[in-house]
Amino acid sequence: MEEQGFLKGAFILSLAGFVSKIMGALYRIPLARLIGGEGLGLYQMAYPIYTMILAVSTAGIPVAISILVAEKQARGDYRGGMRIFRIAVIMLAITGALFTLLLYNNSYLLANKILNDKRAFYAIIAISPAIFITAINSAFRGFFQGKQTMVPTAVSQVIEQFARVTTVLIAAYMLLPYGVEFSAAGATFGAVVGSVFALLVLIFFYITFPRKRGINRKSGVSQEGFLKVVGRIAYIALPLSLGGLVMPVMQVIDATIVPLRLQDAGYSMTRATELFGQLSGMANTLINLPTIITVSLAVSLVPAISEAVTKRQWALLQSRLSAAFRITLLLGLPAAAGLWVLATPISVLLYDIAEVGVSLAVLAPAALFLGLYQTSAAVLQGMSKTYLPVKNLLIGAVVKVSLNYWLTAIPAIGIRGAAFATVCGFLIAFILNYIDMKRVSTFRIKWFGVLAGPLASTAAMAFIVDRFYNAVYKTMGDSIGTVLAVLLGAVVYGCLVLLTGAVRARDLEMIPVVGETLAKSAVKIGLVRR
Repeated sequence: MEEQGFLKGAFILSLAGFVSKIMGALYRIPLARLIGGEGLGLYQMAYPIYTMILAVSTAGIPVAISILVAEKQARGDYRGGMRIFRIAVIMLAITGALFTLLLYNNSYLLANKILNDKRAFYAIIAISPAIFITAINSAFRGFFQGKQTMVPTAVSQVIEQFARVTTVLIAAYMLLPYGVEFSAAGATFGAVVGSVFALLVLIFFYITFPRKRGINRKSGVSQEGFLKVVGRIAYIALPLSLGGLVMPVMQVIDATIVPLRLQDAGYSMTRATELFGQLSGMANTLINLPTIITVSLAVSLVPAISEAVTKRQWALLQSRLSAAFRITLLLGLPAAAGLWVLATPISVLLYDIAEVGVSLAVLAPAALFLGLYQTSAAVLQGMSKTYLPVKNLLIGAVVKVSLNYWLTAIPAIGIRGAAFATVCGFLIAFILNYIDMKRVSTFRIKWFGVLAGPLASTAAMAFIVDRFYNAVYKTMGDSIGTVLAVLLGAVVYGCLVLLTGAVRARDLEMIPVVGETLAKSAVKIGLVRR
């Protein structure tokens, strides 16, 4: 039952993440049509800088909060958990304010000297206040995740994304007559509005949380001093912050290298920016959709592992890890295959730009490898080996940057080289994570048993979807043919994983409210096994 509690928390976050990602993917369709590849390129130039600075100022602290609060929770020290949270809020408010001012004051330098496009200045200015607000939000989310209560994080994510998307489209539309650079800046300001709404939601849950859960804030035995708490947070957060910095740095390097190397391959600056926008703002968005589940698993996994390690419940630890990896593979394989088979039709359906399919087809395996990296990183973080995923992702980033520089400048490869480099980077990072997991623990994955059902089901699904789309798109049209192919793929894969026994009753039980009833019914009619 404890495993089901962990999985239900992951399911709640997954549901919220799915809604948020769907909104995040859908808004890019009208945004891309509104401001075009060039405007989206400017938009994507500002965002990596924002996420990079956010990683420096906040990335490791929310996970550190969740680990430390989970430890206090396991020992019954509720007062200690509350103290950790309050100190973390102070830390994040200070660092968030400093980095907001730092970005604001250096926005012109970044646009003109780093990104080599002075038009990105306006987008960087517009997004800078979001750092301060998001930093505070991350403290609240870390606290609730440490309590293994995922509803506040889930609700705030959905509200934040809704407010952000609404602002992006309205601001981009209203500012478009003044120029594409101002329209892109209006779009980036959506991050500020979204973070404000999220903060209001989190404050509401924090105010009502103790009364709902019956927690006495004055209970517990914690007497840790302020500096000791700061030191513990910093000790855990520092490697996590460095790890959180790697991805945004990779994106900034992409924003710098890819357009320039495409120009070396013979493209104009405008065309190079357009191709970069297609890769980073369109294809990457679709690749990130399947990782909703693995991101949610990772968030739930860290405090769950920390709790099991603190209580020395090794059987529970093994069960949670096995479930997380099995679900990652169960969902990552068909997602990667589907994006590969239907790369161009999906690109036409969503963006009306068939050319995006060129990048998407090459990038598709990253949907699986990124998910496996996220899950394995969460395992190591929960075991307090927080520096290992940082090291491994950094190695993957070096490989990615090297391949980016070399492949993208080859005219026959072009933007596909950048996509392939991303796939290689995540694959290497996951392999290194798994090697470290085997070295520091007794956990092992029985790969044949885990992969056989999903892999066979994925292969059959991909073949059927490909044949179906090629048979119907000429008579039904691209859009209808693509939608029907996607739906058919979901149904076929779902039936096949049930027939092969890849899905178990406890997977269905993680669904809130209806899970146990659904699992019992499925077992009764022989669809799944215990």
